[in-house]
Amino acid sequence: MILVRTLLRPATGQHRQPNRDIHSAVHRFIHSPFPHDRRRSRRHARRDPYATMQLLTRGLAGLIVLGILLTSGFLIVGDEPPAEPTDRAIASRSVDPRPLTAAEAFPTGAAGYRVDRTEVEADCRVTVTGALRKAISGYGCSQAVRASLTVPEGGYRVTAGILNLADTESATAVGERVRRLVETSEGGFTAITGDQPTPGTPVGWRSRGHYLLYCVITTPPDAPVTSAGPEAITANLLDGYLSGTVLARRAR
Repeated sequence: MILVRTLLRPATGQHRQPNRDIHSAVHRFIHSPFPHDRRRSRRHARRDPYATMQLLTRGLAGLIVLGILLTSGFLIVGDEPPAEPTDRAIASRSVDPRPLTAAEAFPTGAAGYRVDRTEVEADCRVTVTGALRKAISGYGCSQAVRASLTVPEGGYRVTAGILNLADTESATAVGERVRRLVETSEGGFTAITGDQPTPGTPVGWRSRGHYLLYCVITTPPDAPVTSAGPEAITANLLDGYLSGTVLARRAR
């Protein structure tokens, strides 16, 4: 009997193994995701490759759009006209020390007009009248290059000049001073003959770099009414020729 019990004990003990298996299964069930969570995890796992492809597709589309914008911007910039030259080369007499000459400013046929007479003055005060003389001296004018011109159409006589001042600020200040003095008839520019223009004589002026450009236009008594009036002469002479040609060469 003892032998039989001893042999049967292992058989009896084997019935506890199913209990341990159940305990392990319960433990795995408690600590593992629920079935629907497992299905969601598998669903997300299946979606991951698609999400990656979507990100790659969007990134590629963004690069294509960026490339189109950059190309369009390049074409637009390429179609723009070249920028005007800066005036740093004529911003002051220290960077532009070479004096002007009559041949440089008023060669034969300057601005399409007949050049009757030219002169270069070291004393700028002879070119102005009234309170403008003091202003010219105070802003360091070193020379005045003048010419007497005749406009073929209409017979207008013009005295045109360039005043060589210290710097851009000086030229701008003198230009503002000219405006106030001309409007109040307290100062202005003389003709190359030395005559002072009568009130109402057309006068034009511009500043560029350290230069002040001006012109005094005398209308002949019998001048016909043409398109070449004082305004057109001022624009052609000061803007088109003296600034756009003579000083533009120095600015480059």
